Amino acid sequence: MASAWHRLMTRTTLQRRVSVMGVSFLAIVLVLTVFMLLSSLWLTTSARDPEESGTQLSREVDTFSRSIVQAQSAHQLYITSSTAARQTAEQANRTKALQQYEDARTPLVGQSRDEALDVSVRQDLTRVLDDAAYWRSVIDRQASFKANLDAAGLSRSILDDPSVQALQSTYRDLGALNDSVRELERTSRLSLEAERNRIRSVQLAVAAMTLLVVPAVLYLVRRWVLHPLGSLSAQLLEAAGGELQKPITLPGPPELAAVAASAETMRRRILDELADAVSAREALQQGQPLVAEVRDQLTAHDLPVVPGWSSAAALRPAEGLLAGDWYDVLPLADGRFAVVVADVSGHGARAGIVAIQLKRLLEAALHLAPEPDLALAMAARVFADEAERFASCVVVVVDPDSGTVSYANAGHPAPVVLRTDEESGGVRVVTELDATGPLLSWLHLDVPGAWQTRTTSLAPGSVLVVYTDGLTEARPTGSTDELGIAGVLHALGRLPELTPQALVDEALDVARRFSGGRARDDVTLVALSRGAAPVPAVPLARGGTQEPRT
Repeated sequence: MASAWHRLMTRTTLQRRVSVMGVSFLAIVLVLTVFMLLSSLWLTTSARDPEESGTQLSREVDTFSRSIVQAQSAHQLYITSSTAARQTAEQANRTKALQQYEDARTPLVGQSRDEALDVSVRQDLTRVLDDAAYWRSVIDRQASFKANLDAAGLSRSILDDPSVQALQSTYRDLGALNDSVRELERTSRLSLEAERNRIRSVQLAVAAMTLLVVPAVLYLVRRWVLHPLGSLSAQLLEAAGGELQKPITLPGPPELAAVAASAETMRRRILDELADAVSAREALQQGQPLVAEVRDQLTAHDLPVVPGWSSAAALRPAEGLLAGDWYDVLPLADGRFAVVVADVSGHGARAGIVAIQLKRLLEAALHLAPEPDLALAMAARVFADEAERFASCVVVVVDPDSGTVSYANAGHPAPVVLRTDEESGGVRVVTELDATGPLLSWLHLDVPGAWQTRTTSLAPGSVLVVYTDGLTEARPTGSTDELGIAGVLHALGRLPELTPQALVDEALDVARRFSGGRARDDVTLVALSRGAAPVPAVPLARGGTQEPRT
């Protein structure tokens, strides 16, 4: 998981990262705004609204007022009824009216116990309920006299009409309660409106800040980071294209200016090294034309054009301009092509001449009979008069249609077939093309079957890498620790994509860095990749990479 995240981040452009940062910031602000809107909605709908509470209390008081009047009327009709039939009917009406009174009274009792209600309102409500309780006790006493046919008691109980007086007292208190409720509603309405106005103000402030901050941040990032980086990238591309006389400058942030200064130092160093190289080559051509001719004869042909395949190659001599190594990629008459890499012992002009002879003989043998073992057997005759020299060599014949690989290896470091490991994100070895015979030397002339041809296949997405021992035997001065194939694979695992050119560049760079910048031996490297599907290709310059057209 960690390596996958690392690959993702290394492939993400800075501009995309900045865009993601801006979008993330905008999303955060929007989430906060939505949160405030929902909070406002919750405050105005879900939370208890004091105004609504006051309105509900007002409705309950009105209902209670009507119910007590109806109960008083039904009570008066009952206690003044003259016949038994009329008394029974009025008693039923009284009972019903009193039940409605109790139903209207119950919510008010609950309201009087609610400590969240305004204190003055609760006090007025308690007074109303006390008056109503006294009124109820009076009419209940009169009703008991009526039910027991106690005319004298009933007359005494209604002498001064105490039920009416109790009702009037209750009505006076209800008037005061209504005034308190209306005042509560007005105060709550003003408070709620003020709270809503504050919420709207905060929302408008957040929206305004979002509209101002996000574009400002994106503009500053582009102006301070992306534009200077684009300018620096353009100057570096010009230098890479050969425009080395133009200085690299970048006025801007100190960090990017420091990068530009480092690039300018590198440009000047490249110019110095280029001047030294030109001088050395001119001196070589003027003083030793034979060496220049040997170098030209060992130069590889242009890489062949093979649809669906891509390749790259490089040769870095350890000393001067001549190397004991050489490579070539040859198209064959039957549509296949051969990859040949050889490493002749020794250095200098004599080793170069032997290398030329070996190269020419291998080319002729492959064109006459394109079988790797026969080609090696014929090439070994070069060493008939070279008893003190030998060479390692590998010949790989590739069928581009099927991916079949035929090879013979004369004591050469085993070429490898590589693939990207999807799980670990690194590079793994699929196949090794081990030695199929001894080194090329006078010891094995005219030995039948000294070298054998073996066959394997190159699956789509795989890369065949043929190299000399100068790559894996790279080591720092004074040390015996060699880079090895494991060190090369570790470096290749950092590549975002395993293409032939990227592979060659990274492998040469890690060998140079591991050996402290000075190679002990010549390094030759050929990488050949089979694509997923063959498509038309375009030729590339010598020693470069050929890529299919898209």
